[in-house]
Amino acid sequence: MKPRQRVIVMALVFLSLFYQGVRWKLGSSEVGNKPEIRSSKIAVEASEPITEERHCHLVHVNTAGMAELQTLPGIGPVFAERIIIERRERPFLEKRDLLRVAGIGEKRLAQIIDLICLYPEGNE
Repeated sequence: MKPRQRVIVMALVFLSLFYQGVRWKLGSSEVGNKPEIRSSKIAVEASEPITEERHCHLVHVNTAGMAELQTLPGIGPVFAERIIIERRERPFLEKRDLLRVAGIGEKRLAQIIDLICLYPEGNE
């Protein structure tokens, strides 16, 4: 690969990771104090910050941003966008209301039902 192509590929990889909300931390490993790079996913979208007034540590499907919704198992960018679109039309009042979202069935709902809440609209 030519140097210019390598730079372009590295820039695209960096931008992709940045867009997905990955933050790189420089830490030291336990063996020989050599630096190692660890990544941790950020669960906060800049346009929809999580506030301190949250009543639980679950994902609030009526207020969560794209990145936070994607922390749920089986929920990627497509399903996160569908959830946001659906809740704009009509907020979720019960957890089973997520079945209104195209592609979310009983199986996927069972995977996430214990990880979500509907606060503040549902006042759980």
